[in-house]
Amino acid sequence: MRVDPRHAFYWHAFFLAVTTSFTEVNTVMPALILEAGGTEVAVGVLTAIMLGLPLITQLVFAGFLHTRERKKPYLLLAINLRVLALGAAAVGIALYGTRTMIIPIVFAAMTVFALSGAFAGVSYTELVGNLVRTANRRAFFVRRQVITTLGLLASAIATRFLLGAAAFPDGYVLLFAMAAAFLFVATGGFWALREPPLPEGTVRPTGGVVAAIRQAPAMLRADQNLRSLILVANLVALGFTSIPLVTALAHRSFELDSATVGTFVLIQIGGMLAANVVWNRLVRRGGFRLVLQVELVLIAALFPLALLVAAVAPLWTYALLYLVTGAIISGQKVAIEGALVQISPDGKRALYAGVFGAANLGAAFMPLLTGVLVGVLGFPAVFLGAAAVALVALVPVRTLACGEWFREV
Repeated sequence: MRVDPRHAFYWHAFFLAVTTSFTEVNTVMPALILEAGGTEVAVGVLTAIMLGLPLITQLVFAGFLHTRERKKPYLLLAINLRVLALGAAAVGIALYGTRTMIIPIVFAAMTVFALSGAFAGVSYTELVGNLVRTANRRAFFVRRQVITTLGLLASAIATRFLLGAAAFPDGYVLLFAMAAAFLFVATGGFWALREPPLPEGTVRPTGGVVAAIRQAPAMLRADQNLRSLILVANLVALGFTSIPLVTALAHRSFELDSATVGTFVLIQIGGMLAANVVWNRLVRRGGFRLVLQVELVLIAALFPLALLVAAVAPLWTYALLYLVTGAIISGQKVAIEGALVQISPDGKRALYAGVFGAANLGAAFMPLLTGVLVGVLGFPAVFLGAAAVALVALVPVRTLACGEWFREV
């Protein structure tokens, strides 16, 4: 009996979500760096590694992978490299304890984690495009996000318990070790996946990395949708990659401990769960474009609210802002990934993912810039700038056409 390939993606989504919560880039990782003696600049560097590095390397990986008939073996290889990176981080933190040496160890481990994630992401996008029919994609992306959020919720409860029950850095050692274990379990869905051969008569792509790079300018000139999505993603990047600074502001404004960080994660997951219900309805009404528009409004509201609440309200009120960060993260996942799969033609999906990632320079460099700017200009200037750019991004979103189940206007 043939297994629906969507089930393999759902299995992977759940256990990857557990891993993601244990190494959450907006709460857990900034808290680890700051507690180890790092600064906001170090938080920016780590955010750039985890969010930006995968994007700018995708074109290189796409150039290699799009000529390969089978994507599944490379996907499994990349995921297992991520498992090793997480395990190495756990061992390094355990060996060096509270010393600041754990910061470069985490940077090195997350670099391998991010690069192998980019390698996996190109294969993953190609497999989703090939195995999930166009008519099923809207439901697939929303349902996958619901499953992802359930996995995040389960692991967020565990994260809060571990960080609250164990002294620094033992709680983080356990988090990284468990992240490695659950990510290995996540590969089970892909071991069961049957990747179909190319249809008879299909011309196998030729060329490699250099050829892919040479094709990129022509692809950008020819596809208005791809250009629009890249522009929107770069504008969104300032706000999206500044979300870890919400935790940095809390660290500066309040007395934070590991248990409080765990609470932030739990509230953020609650925001993601609630938002998934909304995204499902919005996708039906206006496609991924409408989800992007709502996400941008939330970003524009988040940062001024964070400044206001940090100045005049208690910590428990500030914690409620993580409901908004959860909604933004969930919306980004649904809208950007869904739009990219939807606008990319069959046979070129890996190249589209690579070109999109390489051109998304905002996500690559903005975390470094915002980390430095916070030190020079302060949180108010950076946060208000991020809010303003989010509002500007509403204009190019209107030119994006990425749905077939509703009428684009």
